[in-house]
Amino acid sequence: AMLSRVIVPRHRHDELAAAIAAEMQQVRIGHSDDPEAQLGPVAMKRQLERIEMYIEEGKSTADLVTGGGRPSHLNQGYFIEPTLFANVKNDSRIAQEEIFGPVLSLIPVEDEEDAIRTANASAYGLNGSVLTYDADAAYRIARRVRTGGFGQNGLRMDFGLPFGGFKQSGIGREGGPEGLFPYMEMKTILIDGMPTEL
Repeated sequence: AMLSRVIVPRHRHDELAAAIAAEMQQVRIGHSDDPEAQLGPVAMKRQLERIEMYIEEGKSTADLVTGGGRPSHLNQGYFIEPTLFANVKNDSRIAQEEIFGPVLSLIPVEDEEDAIRTANASAYGLNGSVLTYDADAAYRIARRVRTGGFGQNGLRMDFGLPFGGFKQSGIGREGGPEGLFPYMEMKTILIDGMPTEL
């Protein structure tokens, strides 16, 4: 699961955009055999071109803060810079479609209710997170956002827990006992007419 949308209170939007841009500009892009590399190439040329198409479209509907091109020091491979768009409208393609690349959209909202409405206004619902120190608020928001997984201050994965989304995000669950159910067949055995546990 890759973070693609950040829904942020409007009064914190510019501050967060600057902080994320500063971090993105420090990301070391390189080949997989470079132990210092933090971001490698995308898998194929077709995917790189698809990401670039979304970036070009994003430039016409939002504010490009950083990235958006191929790194100048790498002339071979399917590399793309981490890209940040600000002031993204939630109904734009870069906010609504799965890009599968290092492209992040900042979407400003007015309040918690607007944030929940914006989060749910998507055909997808794999994972979500809320950044807050208030556990009650995190739980309240998690219950209302339609995603298969949700975390407070990030989302950690664990093979013992089910992983999968709501809406158009996947079909079923992987991990945990729930991930095994599709591969199991239930059988009822009656001994002397009474149910027996096996």
